[in-house]
Amino acid sequence: MLDFAQGYQAYQHTSVNVKASGADIHSLVLMLFEGFLDELARVEGHIQAKRFDKKAAGVEKLLKILGGLDASLDQEKGGEVALNMHNLYQHCGHSILRASMKNNVAELEHVREVMTNLQEGWQGLLNKA
Repeated sequence: MLDFAQGYQAYQHTSVNVKASGADIHSLVLMLFEGFLDELARVEGHIQAKRFDKKAAGVEKLLKILGGLDASLDQEKGGEVALNMHNLYQHCGHSILRASMKNNVAELEHVREVMTNLQEGWQGLLNKA
């Protein structure tokens, strides 16, 4: 029998799959940002509660999401903007690893700020489309 956490995780997985199946690229990118920021908050909580095994799993998710965002960049057509986004994703990944090694929540604030700004930019693009 599934416990609540497993049931909720299964619900989230199904919910995300349903949303993603009918989404355009802008919506998919926004879903990645939303998932990233949610996981970032969980990682902060795990650090504060000294749940280091869960922190490690969360950090792995964050890095995978950054990889997905980076893979969505069109380096040929995106030019300098795509290169700058790539560099920001790399910077955020390095910051997450540093924060994880030091168990320092304060180091994650900059990552949240960068990713929130990028999310708002993508939301603006979606609103214009």
